[in-house]
Amino acid sequence: MNIEYILPLVTFWHTISSQIAKYNSPEITNNAVSFIHCLSYIAHYHYDYNLNYAIHISIGFYMYDLFFIMQRLYRQDSSKRKDEIKKQAPFITHHIAGSYLLYSALTDKGGDSILGAFLILEKSNIMIYVSYYLHKQRAEYVRLCAISEFTQLITYTYYRLFVLSVFMYDHSISFFNYPFITQFLIILVYLMGYAWSYRLLKKNVRNFYSLAALSKKYSSAG
Repeated sequence: MNIEYILPLVTFWHTISSQIAKYNSPEITNNAVSFIHCLSYIAHYHYDYNLNYAIHISIGFYMYDLFFIMQRLYRQDSSKRKDEIKKQAPFITHHIAGSYLLYSALTDKGGDSILGAFLILEKSNIMIYVSYYLHKQRAEYVRLCAISEFTQLITYTYYRLFVLSVFMYDHSISFFNYPFITQFLIILVYLMGYAWSYRLLKKNVRNFYSLAALSKKYSSAG
């Protein structure tokens, strides 16, 4: 890993964030920057034969986002900080694991498999950013938000539970050649996909009952 790439890239993500923050809240800004990173990695993977720089871009993003999370925790009221830490813990774990795995892609034999897995992960995240934006900025469009979150459930579970599982099976030889810590973190990120899928399923069940109640209310009013 080239530290001479990382520090300017952290500054790069901070600059993008600062520009977007002029017109949006910190939460929407961070969501937008995360979305830009997601699309950036996908584009680099498909169109850039030299993925070394793309890896550094992503590590720089994770470091920037960790800084954003820590800054948010520091500014949080002390009475609410414990709950916020619990809320942010999965993202902190994800970013640390992601940074290490990307570093492993540079140093371990068979690193191309890790990059292919990251492509699947980023594709699964696309609707997360869309749904978050709609939920925060267009919450009055209840049905639109519900449709977005249902689409998020379908795409996320498809990529995380099915596509990633098949990919890991096809690259199992590479997996067993990785160091133990790399194997452990791959399994951790993989299992996080199941946990988040379950969370999305519960959210969509709540949306279903909310929309049913809303429809019933309108029917009664009619």
